[in-house]
Amino acid sequence: MTIPRSPGTVLRRLRWPVVIAWVLALVLLHPLAADLATVTDDTTSAYLPSSAPSTRVAELQKPVRSDRSATVAVVFTRRGGLTSGDLATIAAARTSVARLAGPAGPAERSADGEAAAFRATAADDSVVTAIRRAVRSPATGLRVLVSGEAAVNADSGGQSQTTLLLTAVVIVALVLLVVYRSVVLWVFPLFGAASAIIIAQAAAHGLASAGLTVSSLSTGILIVLVFGAASDYALLLIHRYREELRHHDTTEDAMAAALRRTLPTLAASAATVIGAMLALLAARSASLHGLGPVGAVGIVSALLAQTTLLPALLLIAGRRAFWPRTGRAGGESSRLWSAVGARTARRPAVVAVASVVLLGAAAVGLAALHTDNDPLNNLEGRPDSVTGARLISQHYGAGAIAPLVLLTPPGSAAAAATAAVRSTPSVARVSPAAPVRGYAAYSVTLSVPPFDARGYAAVAGLRASLRRVVPGALVGGESAVAYDTMAAAHRDTLVLIPLVLLVILVVVAALLRAVVAPLLLVAATALSFAASFGVSVLVWRHVLGFSGVEAQLPLYIFVFLVALGVDYNIFLSARIREETGRLGTRQGTLYGLSVTGGVITAAGVVLAATFAALAQQDLVTYTEVGTAIAFGVLLDTLLVRTVMIPAALLTLGERAWWPSMGRGSVRSRTRRAGASRGRRRSGLAGPRVPSVPPTPPDGRGR
Repeated sequence: MTIPRSPGTVLRRLRWPVVIAWVLALVLLHPLAADLATVTDDTTSAYLPSSAPSTRVAELQKPVRSDRSATVAVVFTRRGGLTSGDLATIAAARTSVARLAGPAGPAERSADGEAAAFRATAADDSVVTAIRRAVRSPATGLRVLVSGEAAVNADSGGQSQTTLLLTAVVIVALVLLVVYRSVVLWVFPLFGAASAIIIAQAAAHGLASAGLTVSSLSTGILIVLVFGAASDYALLLIHRYREELRHHDTTEDAMAAALRRTLPTLAASAATVIGAMLALLAARSASLHGLGPVGAVGIVSALLAQTTLLPALLLIAGRRAFWPRTGRAGGESSRLWSAVGARTARRPAVVAVASVVLLGAAAVGLAALHTDNDPLNNLEGRPDSVTGARLISQHYGAGAIAPLVLLTPPGSAAAAATAAVRSTPSVARVSPAAPVRGYAAYSVTLSVPPFDARGYAAVAGLRASLRRVVPGALVGGESAVAYDTMAAAHRDTLVLIPLVLLVILVVVAALLRAVVAPLLLVAATALSFAASFGVSVLVWRHVLGFSGVEAQLPLYIFVFLVALGVDYNIFLSARIREETGRLGTRQGTLYGLSVTGGVITAAGVVLAATFAALAQQDLVTYTEVGTAIAFGVLLDTLLVRTVMIPAALLTLGERAWWPSMGRGSVRSRTRRAGASRGRRRSGLAGPRVPSVPPTPPDGRGR
C-alpha cells in the first residue's frame, strides 16, 4: 500500500529541481532578453492602426527609406544675414552629410536671409551624432543645429533600459529591506523579480519578432510592471508564510499551507491584470495593441517566479531566511491598521461618504486635461532638435518643421490633387518630391502650426477635398500621424475603458462568489483612477510645467492604475471574505484589515516606487506615466483599499456578499458554527482560530 505524500514532503523534494530549472531557463533566455531593444519600434507610424492613411503612407515609403530611417534637418542661422563665407561653410557641410547619410537636399535660404537649411535622412541615432560632429562650424556667430524627426528620436533616447532596470532593483531592495527588517530575506523576492524580468523580456522579444509592435515605452513599462507585481506577490506570500510558521513545526508544511491559502488570491490578482492587458488587443493603436500581450507575459512571469522559485529558495534557506528575526514572529496584525479599522467602524457610513466626496473633488482636476501630440513637447529641457525646430519655424513658417506628405496617382490625377491642395486654406506651399512606388509625391507645407488644432483641421480639410477630387490620394507625415493617433485614441477610450472594467468585474466576482462586493470594488477602482489622474493633471501643468498629455497616454495610465489597483482590492477583500465566513462581517472586516493592512501598504509603496523610477527618463511621457501611477497606487493603498472599502463593507454588512453569504442563509450559519471545528481538522486549510482574539473594536491590537 502506497502512503500518500504530504504537500510538505513534495515541496521538500522539489525545491532543488525547481531552482536548477530556473537557472537553466535564465541562462538560455538571457541573450534574447538583452537583445530586446533591437526589435522595438518607435517610429511615429507604430502608434497607429494599419488602416490609417498616415500608416499607409509610411508603409509605401519604406522601400525608399530603411525601416528606422527618418528625416534630419540641418539649419544654419546668423543674425543680420548669412555671409558669403557662411554659404561656403554650408556647402561643405552638405557634402559631409551626403557622405554620412546619402544624398542631401538643396540648401534653401529663408526669406529674411538669416537662415539656410537642407534635409537628409539618418538610419539611426549614430548617424545623427556623426552629422552633428560633421556640421560644427568654426565661424564666429554662425549657429548650426540638427533637427528633424531623426534628431528628435535621437534626443528622445533618455536613460537606457539598463539604467531603468538598475534603478528599479535599488528601489525594490531598499523598500524590502525596510519592510522585512532582515539582512537576508529581501534577497529572495528580489531575485525572483529579476528572474521574472529576464523571462518577460525574452517573451517580449519573441512577440516582437513574430510581428507584434513593441515600443520602447512598452519595454520600459514592462520592467517596472514586473518588478512591482512580483514584489507584491512576494510580500503577500511571505506574509502568509510567516503567519503559518506559527502553526506548523516544519517550514515545508507552513509553505504548503501558505501556498494553498494565497494561490487563489494571487491567481485572481494576476488574472485581472492579464485580462486587462489582453483587452488591449481591441485597440486600434499598434503600440497599445502590442502592449497587451507584452504586459500579460510580464504578469505571468512574475506569478510563476514568485510561486515556484521564491518558495523553493525560502525552503532551502529555512528559518535562517528571517535572521536576525525568527520566522515564528510573523503574522501579527498591524496596530496602525487595527486602530484605523476601529475608528472606521464607529461611523462607517460617514467615512465611506467622506472618502467618495474627497475622491470626487480630486477628480475635478480632469477639467484641466489638455491633449498635446507635438513630439517636440515630449522632450524635457531644450535639446538641439527642439531648438533647431523652433528656428526653422521662426525663419521658414510654422508648418516648415513638419511638412505633410501627399501621395497621388500620377498624370492628370496628380494635377487635380495638387490644385485641390493649393486651394485648401492653411496650405503655404506644395513642392514635388521623388515618386514613391507608382505614386506621385509632394511635400505640403502648412501655414499654421502642424501640431495644434489648426494643423489637425488642415489635415482633415485636405483629406476631405482629396476624397472628392482624387479618392486614391493619401496624406501622411508627422502632423497627419498625430491627427490619426488622436482619432485612434478617442475610439480606443470608448471601447477599452468599459471592456477593462467588465473583465475585472468578472474576475473579482468569480473570486469572491458575490455580486454586490465586486460592483463596489470596481466602482471604487474607477473613482480612484479619476481622482489620481485629476491630481496628476494639475501637477503636470502647474508644477512640472508640461504643456499637455499625449492622446494615448490616459489609456496607458487607466489600464495600469485600474488593473494594478484592483490587486489590493483582491488582497484585502479575499481575506475579509475568508474571515467573515467564521467571524461575521464586522469582526471579519476588522480582522482582515488588521492582518492585511500592513502588507498592502508595503506592496503599494514598492509598486509606487518602481513606477516612480520612470520619471528619471528624459521624456515627458515617461514622467507622466510614472508620476500618475505612483500617486494612484499610493492613493489606493492609503485611502481607498484600507479606509473606504472597509467602511463600505461595514455599512453594507452581509449584503455585500450576496448571494453566496446572504443574511441568515443556511450556508452563513453553518460556516460560522462549524468554522473552528473544520479548521482544526486540517492543518492545511489555513491558520487555526487564533489563540488570541481578533482585533477588538477599540483598536488596541491583539
